[in-house]
Amino acid sequence: MTTSSTIPEHLASRLRELGAQCAFGIVGDFALRLFGELNSEDFSVLVTTDEQGAGFAADTFARINGFGVVAVTYGAGGLKVTNAAANAWAEQVPLLIISGAPGVGERADDPLLHHKVKTFDTQLNVFAELTCAQAVLRSAHNAAEEIDRVIRTMLSEQRPGYIEIPRDMVSVAIDATTSNITPLLPRLDPVALEEAVRDVMAELHKASTAVIHAGAMIERRHLESDLIKFATTAGIPVATSSLARGVFPEREPLGLGVYLGALSPEHVVRRVEDADIVLSMGVLQTDLTLGAFTANLDHRKEILCSDTEVTVGYRTYKDVPLWAFLPALISALQGNQLEISHEPIPDHEPFHATDASLTVERTIDAISSHIDQRHGLLLDPGEALFASVDMRVPTWCHGSAYYATMGYAVPGALGAGLADPGRRPVVLVGDGAFSMTGLEVASCAFHGVPAVFIILDNQGFGTQRPILEGPFNEIPALAAEKLVAVIGSGTGWLVETERELDAALTEAFASDEIGIIRVRLPKTARSAALSRLGAALAARA
Repeated sequence: MTTSSTIPEHLASRLRELGAQCAFGIVGDFALRLFGELNSEDFSVLVTTDEQGAGFAADTFARINGFGVVAVTYGAGGLKVTNAAANAWAEQVPLLIISGAPGVGERADDPLLHHKVKTFDTQLNVFAELTCAQAVLRSAHNAAEEIDRVIRTMLSEQRPGYIEIPRDMVSVAIDATTSNITPLLPRLDPVALEEAVRDVMAELHKASTAVIHAGAMIERRHLESDLIKFATTAGIPVATSSLARGVFPEREPLGLGVYLGALSPEHVVRRVEDADIVLSMGVLQTDLTLGAFTANLDHRKEILCSDTEVTVGYRTYKDVPLWAFLPALISALQGNQLEISHEPIPDHEPFHATDASLTVERTIDAISSHIDQRHGLLLDPGEALFASVDMRVPTWCHGSAYYATMGYAVPGALGAGLADPGRRPVVLVGDGAFSMTGLEVASCAFHGVPAVFIILDNQGFGTQRPILEGPFNEIPALAAEKLVAVIGSGTGWLVETERELDAALTEAFASDEIGIIRVRLPKTARSAALSRLGAALAARA
């Protein structure tokens, strides 16, 4: 069935269908009419302080809710989103970039319009390198079809997409289908699936110990409940990659936390690397996932389950996608008891604050003692990401953990708070990353997201210093806690001792407003994880 519509109406309808009731962005003259018509009772464009921040907010919204949208104007706005698009591509996030653009009629004689770079297709060509599908809606005849094609491809591949809307096309009447979009999932070979399940079950029956290493594709394919059911039924502990934290509850008895090679605590490393079998499920095998290649995994003991195939030893089963394989394993467990043993996971010691000066490790211990099921965690690359491996988080945890772009976490809080309003975002970020996108704190306050921002202030780019010290690691000092006065909302703290941090966390978590806690650390402060990695790399050299 088709109905008469406009491009913004059809687009907003599709986005609501996917659970995206809002976009994040900044308007400009080429997108004014588009923004005006996108905004309705059921859809809105939420303003941020910067286009890159809008992209990161939409990215986090997508990780939690399944689909995210950033809306910008042409050229000066659109090209500022390229970093967010690259992050979404690398980490397989369905982020839709919508850009207003010069009208079809305006392009006829190739005039020198503002925001234009080389040609009117320059922006399109840039995003063609960063997205899985692109469309410029130049014709009413196929506009709805093109919108649906881009979205369907994004859902199928779990990658970003790009739609450009010339401003003279915004109000044009189009015919749009009312049927739902059905993504194409990776192909399934039922015979290969049966063989793969039989092979894996045979290997599990021979094993005394096993570990599941769960990755990002578990989340992207919405298989979290299947993972939990399989792990608990089989009695197999679960470690996650840095991109998949939260797909299995880390504070449950079978939750090991995050496995990042030598970066991880010794008890996690030992359980993963000493296991008879490691079931790798949906893990993106990157250098960060493997702890700068310090992961010491015996590939003879690994069973690799990707988005499209399963490998057991030297046997690869093509067209056995994770979305079918994991439920099939659950079925195979019925009446098929495994004899898998596992050691209890050591509990963290309770945090008791003293008057001692803060270290990164004690900062993490303090945060761990306060965060619970009411919170979600956002991490920026660097010490925030590394230090967090010693924390078992209770719910979701997101960060740019492969592409590793600084500045992700603060705007990410906006997207997270709107995607999951039942949980309060807690942001762990370095002072360097905060200086890049810290003004998005104002966007959180403006849109009613009372996030807590904890800044590890080691006075510069601390993770770089052990590699090469120099003046390029120094950054301007920023009294970030005073930003609350600038935005007119919330409370800020500068803390230097354990007792000051504990008190600030207690007050911030009890409040329903923005909290900014700047943790003043020595320049030489290092997380336990970064120290472990340094020792492993030194030993390897």
